[in-house]
Amino acid sequence: MHSRFGWGLSVSQWFIFLLANALALPIILGQAFGLEGSEIAGLMQRTLLLVGLSSLVQVTIGHRYPVADGPAGSWAIVFIVMAYIGRAQGHEGGEILRLLAGGVLVAGAIMLLLGLAKQTHRLLFLFTPLVTGCFMLLLVIQLSGVFVRGMVTDPQSGVMTMPVASIGLLVFIGVLMCSFSLHAIVRTYAVLVGIVAGWGAFALFGLSATAIPSNASGIQLPDLFAFGLPKLDVGMLIVAVLFSLLLVSNQVAAITAISSVVHGPQPTMKDALNRSSLASGISHMMAGGLSTIAVVPLPVSAGFIQITGDQRRGPFILACVLLAAISLFPAAVDFLSLLPAPVANAALLAAFIKLVMLAFQLLTKYPLDHRAGTILGVTVLLGVGCMFLPPELYRHWPGLAQYLLGNGLLTGTLIALVMEQLWRKSAEKVA
Repeated sequence: MHSRFGWGLSVSQWFIFLLANALALPIILGQAFGLEGSEIAGLMQRTLLLVGLSSLVQVTIGHRYPVADGPAGSWAIVFIVMAYIGRAQGHEGGEILRLLAGGVLVAGAIMLLLGLAKQTHRLLFLFTPLVTGCFMLLLVIQLSGVFVRGMVTDPQSGVMTMPVASIGLLVFIGVLMCSFSLHAIVRTYAVLVGIVAGWGAFALFGLSATAIPSNASGIQLPDLFAFGLPKLDVGMLIVAVLFSLLLVSNQVAAITAISSVVHGPQPTMKDALNRSSLASGISHMMAGGLSTIAVVPLPVSAGFIQITGDQRRGPFILACVLLAAISLFPAAVDFLSLLPAPVANAALLAAFIKLVMLAFQLLTKYPLDHRAGTILGVTVLLGVGCMFLPPELYRHWPGLAQYLLGNGLLTGTLIALVMEQLWRKSAEKVA
């Protein structure tokens, strides 16, 4: 009986952890693309299903560690930027999502081929601590503006109001304080505690929606290609190729972090990375078919294991199956889709503080000499500068130029990659 209780508790902990990391971005993306309540509910359902299935694929045929998959922040940048650019140009949200689905499918195909050929590990030389640190820093800077705006803006009126801003700020501070709590259980579920408390405050002050988005009941399978068949253009094709490279660094970070807290026999980085790439390819192909944001292994799972002390794969697998099963019940998904966007933005913004810490740890892993400091400076200046360019400035430019000028994360990371490789090779030749 005690063993069964322990398994049940472990499964519950993993389920809540998976759910907490999957809740926010579907709400944020739905708001950015101007989707209706029923469409957000559908996006939520498909995202929860993808998180459960992708985590299950990774732990069984991928890296085989108990690592939660969650919506990729790097892809979220592309989705959100494209939402604002496309809507400024008069395009419908569904049309833009079809183009993004095409990019996700291409990236998935690349990851799948690299994993099948067992060649992913050959790309490790590209992702030095300096390049990865620049990427993480730009990711935080670009997302912070989106999340702060969403945290203080009333989703119904589209303007900043004092009650909404106050609740959003309190949720942000509350999640931050919970993360420093002396109690392990409070630290573990800091994001979830903030979401529940903020949601309750919205309901208490009558700020949240009161109607269920749809009348669906029973079990309902998710729609495939919900917004239509995927599309692709040259710009999105190049973006997909670039992101397939950037996602390798995410997998390396997750495998490195989890291997440091898991005891017993472990695979080599080469084998784990190649298998993880194969599983990520399958996951991205599923994301394209489900018309939702792609998911990636979350390095923060290592911290979760450290707190709970539970590294068993069995309870994790059951939690993944449970999450995927819950997503098939529209009533449960409709309820979750009512989560106020300011609460989701505030909770996620607080969680990004750890990314800031990671970025500076990577950037200071080696001394910032003249070469490294120059690469960092150029990357930040041009990358952040592109974030402030108004869309009207490049609205009539080719697709690739729009993706790069509208996404400082892509521009800056590409600059860091090129400078890191070319400058280092030149120095070696001179020596």
